[in-house]
Amino acid sequence: MKPLLHTIIFKLILSSLFIIPASFAEVDLEEVIVTSDFRESQLKNIPTSISVIDSKVINQRNSRHLEELLALAPNVNFAAGASRGKYFQIRGIGERSQFVAPLNPSVGTYVDGIDFTGFGGAATLLDIDQVEVLRGSQGTRFGANALAGVITLKSVDPSTDSQGYIKNSASSYNSSNLEAAVGGSLDDQLQYRVAVGKTTSDGFIKNTTVNRKDTNNIDEATSRLKLRYLAADNLTIDFTALHLDIDNGYDGFSLDENRTTMSDQPGHDRQKSTAFAVKSNWEKSDAISIKSIFTSNRTDAKYGFDEDWTDPEFQPGYQAFDNYSRDIARDSAEIRWVSGPEGQIADSDWLIGVYHQKSTIDLTRDYTYDSIFTSQYDTSSSSVFAQVSSSLQDNLALTSGLRFEKWKSDYSDSNQIGGRNNENLVGGKLALELATETNDLIYLSLTRGYKAGGYNGEVNLPSESDRHFDTEYQWNYEIGRKIYSPDRDMINRITAFYTDRQDLQLKSSTAVVNDGGAASFVDFNTNAGKGYSYGVEWEMTWQLDDSLSLTSSLGLLKTKITEHISDPDAFNLDNRAAAHAPEYTFATSAQYAFTNRLSATLELEGKDKFYYSDSHNYQSQAYKLVNARLAYIADGYELTAFVNNATNKDYGVRGFAGWDADPRSGVGFDETEFQQLGAPKVAGISARADF
Repeated sequence: MKPLLHTIIFKLILSSLFIIPASFAEVDLEEVIVTSDFRESQLKNIPTSISVIDSKVINQRNSRHLEELLALAPNVNFAAGASRGKYFQIRGIGERSQFVAPLNPSVGTYVDGIDFTGFGGAATLLDIDQVEVLRGSQGTRFGANALAGVITLKSVDPSTDSQGYIKNSASSYNSSNLEAAVGGSLDDQLQYRVAVGKTTSDGFIKNTTVNRKDTNNIDEATSRLKLRYLAADNLTIDFTALHLDIDNGYDGFSLDENRTTMSDQPGHDRQKSTAFAVKSNWEKSDAISIKSIFTSNRTDAKYGFDEDWTDPEFQPGYQAFDNYSRDIARDSAEIRWVSGPEGQIADSDWLIGVYHQKSTIDLTRDYTYDSIFTSQYDTSSSSVFAQVSSSLQDNLALTSGLRFEKWKSDYSDSNQIGGRNNENLVGGKLALELATETNDLIYLSLTRGYKAGGYNGEVNLPSESDRHFDTEYQWNYEIGRKIYSPDRDMINRITAFYTDRQDLQLKSSTAVVNDGGAASFVDFNTNAGKGYSYGVEWEMTWQLDDSLSLTSSLGLLKTKITEHISDPDAFNLDNRAAAHAPEYTFATSAQYAFTNRLSATLELEGKDKFYYSDSHNYQSQAYKLVNARLAYIADGYELTAFVNNATNKDYGVRGFAGWDADPRSGVGFDETEFQQLGAPKVAGISARADF
């Protein structure tokens, strides 16, 4: 029955690509500016599938981290297995964890233009103006680490006028957040914005062994300084400094799949980052402008966990702790030459650019049953890119983009394993855009994305042929329409897509018996062969009248791995769906204003079941969450009461299977399944003052 229902929904949404909705009220919806593309542009004019979540929504939901927003973006998922969800999947493509092996991610993550790809714990939401989720290959714009898409966070810019806010909130599990931001002008040429914030929580885990309720705690401090220097009428320089100090606990797994653990060495999930970005925009003439951004990121990340999840009395034969410390140095530079109104060539807007990034990741692993392990992973990327937008007719345009990337990597470790990679990678984009008589946008696009090959650093691989894996490529086809009702009170954005994956990289694992007699897992990446995905993404905003507004999103997704080339003894994925790829995701929200000051919001969000891994068939359960808020606003002050997961639904955010972790199951090997649960019901109150 479910496949038939999905087919009906798919056809109904797809048919709306060619239907203009009726008008319901004369309320003009605010335009949205997207900043993560080559040129800043209105969302309605960009021929790709993008979700934009603004500061108003972030504030209303009292969200403190990116993971708390991703349910609003269709066909987007995340994997926990740590204090936060810091590995992201778009359209069923993306990593779910990292241990020994160096990682080339499928989903790029950027904060104010600074590359935090692979370290999503940095995605705190202090003073964030908007979050942009770009779905589908972004190889032309972002290169190798954007196979599935990109998530960017942009903070509030400095302004001429003095302005700021202070916000405080308290909620269940001894949770609190205090943040403040202020900005304005120092003189006629220099503007500033300073923001600081701290989020703390005991977490929702009870540990019976150490008799504590804070072993899965949250302790995150974020500070940011932004300066804008108006050097001349045609030259603007922006400086950003960001510091993160994250000291979270990690104690998420229970033998009974509940929120009561018995680990005697609760883990940790820490990150300290200091990062900078310098942007410039030089409008040299009406014909050309030169844009540049230089970034530097220094991050110290530590991740450790009690591997056995128990204490010596409960499981005396198997006690292990695994700790990973990574030091990351990542620097980048990009310069773009962009045509202006007088710089068109053959009625075409154009841009060309160069990009270079260098990254070093030093890993130290300290594991109970092994000697200290160290590795170093160096990568460098040098790219040239170009994009041209040509007017074919008054209402028809063609956008063409191409990126050539020279990717180099060098891996070495203390086990004398190592190797080098030197690849030429090519990505591209073609998009045909048709503007209708009502200024809607209909588009067809073809993009080519790629993810560089790499190395597996584990010693006990099934075969030495698994030591290296190759680049993955994909072709992404989209048809979409962005529709505004005649009175601008309703917006629909609809995209249908098909993705063809070649040499897709999948994480596999094999069990080895350690010195304690228990099974540990060796994770490694392989090229599985071929696969595909297709689906629909729909987002709607509808302002019915001055007091009632509705927003909805829906993602439908089908994925399949059609060819899995692997070790004969390994888990076979032929004709199975990809991991962390639910067949539907949805979110809907209704906000009603009782008066000019008092409003209520009711939300429903959820997703279908999905496979947790490429190494077993354990699945999550489909779920729906209900959130509610009541807000009072008056004279720059806002008081909000909220409840998230109001029905206290249990739902999984990470799962493992395939080994005997529970000694209560008796003698012998008994494959069991375990999952980490998401947040239970959380109620709280927040107060904000804007000035």
